[in-house]
Amino acid sequence: MRLLLTSSLLLFVTALSAQHLTAEDAVKAALENNYGVRIARNSAEMAKLADNPGAAGMLPRVDATGGWSVDNSSTKQEFFSGEVRDASNANSRSLNGQVELNWTLFDGMSMFAAKDRLEALERIGESQLRQQLESTAYGVLTGYFQLVQLEKAVAVQQESMQTSRDRLRIVETGKRIGAASGLELVQAQLDFNADSAQLLALMQQATMAHNALNTLLARDPGTAFTVDTVIPAPAPLDLATVRQAALGANTALQLAREERIAADLTVKELRGTLLPQLDGFANYGYAKTTSDVGFLTSNRRLGPQYGLTLSVPLFRGGAVKAVKQAKLAGQQADLGVQQAQLELERDLQDTWTQYGFAGQRVNLEEGNLTGARTQLQVAMESWRIGVITAVQLRDVQQSVVAAENRLLTAQFEAKVAELQMRWLAGSLL
Repeated sequence: MRLLLTSSLLLFVTALSAQHLTAEDAVKAALENNYGVRIARNSAEMAKLADNPGAAGMLPRVDATGGWSVDNSSTKQEFFSGEVRDASNANSRSLNGQVELNWTLFDGMSMFAAKDRLEALERIGESQLRQQLESTAYGVLTGYFQLVQLEKAVAVQQESMQTSRDRLRIVETGKRIGAASGLELVQAQLDFNADSAQLLALMQQATMAHNALNTLLARDPGTAFTVDTVIPAPAPLDLATVRQAALGANTALQLAREERIAADLTVKELRGTLLPQLDGFANYGYAKTTSDVGFLTSNRRLGPQYGLTLSVPLFRGGAVKAVKQAKLAGQQADLGVQQAQLELERDLQDTWTQYGFAGQRVNLEEGNLTGARTQLQVAMESWRIGVITAVQLRDVQQSVVAAENRLLTAQFEAKVAELQMRWLAGSLL
């Protein structure tokens, strides 16, 4: 009992000093600071940087090279004329430098397929980032409204405990004046203790939900904040409209489509390696050699060179098998698209069913709760004058708590279903 009062007091003091956090503020903070989002954003930026003509092999390569060497070998040269040139430690020096350009002019269209594939990978990175953003936003919103539900459940339990506290006080007074038995006092105390234990369990769940939401926001789990007091009603939705939007904007389906495009482009890229390749080159260089022995004492070259080289593949090992493997990967990607679309249809139907039934349960439980609260007021007065027993009062009291919790659960599930429908439709953000 003392622990319960202490915990309640701490929560009350914390609530007074805590900053209020709305659902929109929570989503905004998570999309900026959540570690999963930041990692996905970096991955998308890496894919964007990788998408450039140079990475696809479409641009020329320019290199500057140079070298200097000395050969100090003993040399002996015998000519057909009979002349012999023999020198020990004859020096031969070489100095050269050049700027060279190499450019692949045709490679079976592989470079163009590679560029298209890099563009597809960039779009995949963007889709993965959006998928992470949507997942994080959904997790934050469901965590937020779950916390609202739990804190409302705590308030409901505290209100129920007031009834148990009033009953205990009345029984204690009756016991002192001889109007109540010891058994009634023990039962009232047990019921009050059971309610206290239930309140502690709910407070523990609310604290853990509070910590989990802080973690999604990438901040200290113990950061104090308050949330709204009600779960907003779900927005009205139309299944046909949501399905049409989902087929065009669902992130998971878009990602599967982009992966299929990338797989097809990989096939084109590999096919290009089986075709002839034409390269152009040009350089401007300087070279000079000097020798103590030989036909020439020095030789110097300065100027440009240019030309073309053509290579025709005659045998490329496992290149043909690599193309076949890429085709199979493309078929798998196509199956992935079909599977993603089928799963999307299933999720739409399941979530729409949950959305509809949860909304009906909200309406039903709102009516039940109104009747249960009225019944509790009547039962409390009836118990005071001895018309009903304590057991009957306890049953009515518990029915009110159950009705409150059923309504909170229905409201939470209806809101979650709406969030899921918007996520599937690609309109959560």
